[in-house]
Amino acid sequence: MLIKKRELSNKTFALILMLPALLAVTFIIIYPLINAFFTSFFRYFLTDAKGMNFVGFRNYVKMFTSIPFWNAFLNTIIYVGGTVLGEFIFSFALALLVNFNFRGKNIINSLFFIPWIIPSVVVALIAKFLLFDHFNGIVNVVLQRLCLIKEFVPWLKDPNLAMPTIIFATIWKMFPFMFVILYAGLQAIPTEQVEAAKVDGANFFQRFRYVIIPNMREIITLATILEFIWQFQYITIIWATTQGGPIDKTTTLPVLIYRVSFKGSMNMGYASTVGVFWLLFLLGFSIFYINYLGKRGE
Repeated sequence: MLIKKRELSNKTFALILMLPALLAVTFIIIYPLINAFFTSFFRYFLTDAKGMNFVGFRNYVKMFTSIPFWNAFLNTIIYVGGTVLGEFIFSFALALLVNFNFRGKNIINSLFFIPWIIPSVVVALIAKFLLFDHFNGIVNVVLQRLCLIKEFVPWLKDPNLAMPTIIFATIWKMFPFMFVILYAGLQAIPTEQVEAAKVDGANFFQRFRYVIIPNMREIITLATILEFIWQFQYITIIWATTQGGPIDKTTTLPVLIYRVSFKGSMNMGYASTVGVFWLLFLLGFSIFYINYLGKRGE
């Protein structure tokens, strides 16, 4: 009887300790999600004194039949796919290069964190200064002096170059996050497996395919899915450089939601609808991606 009372008191004490965290999760995550889902079924403008009017699925019909929405969704897929793939290749290559002991290794690893430390707005301003300042950008000047281009290139104003330019700037800003995860995964690989593969005569590419990748599968899944979710909601560099232009070529879903909800009409109902779609898409993609890689691993 005394043991049961102690167990109940311990559980009560644990619940009391967890209460602040539960309240924080409720008010920061759960309540906004429920409110967004609820608002998506209403006509709700912040500038309209009439308040909220129930419209059912009208916002969803409007979203799925909207060309700007599908253009923004396609731009988001291009932006996220380009940044995640670029970060993965660049970070994995760097992790493989520094995955051995050499003089100055710690200093070099520390230098990789410089982009991560710099605020995203500063990165965007640096990109604008290098690529498109009042003197057409330092990059253009250098490329022209090297005779690699004949005319100055409008990196951020050309509809065909704006998105690749922003993807490159985002990769430079975000690659340290994936680098740390992949480097830690490489450090965790048993050295016995690598040495055994060397003894068996496996070259670097064979060791990479049959030893490194199988051991890194879960780490790669974690790093890429986290970065995918992160980049799907990333807006800072895009808004600080092009604000979704030129001609909406860099307008992603976060930019579209920001425009709809806080610029112009302030249509919170439609913005909530896009947000709900955004959440469901990320949830479905994450489940598919994790299960797909898990089955391949088996």
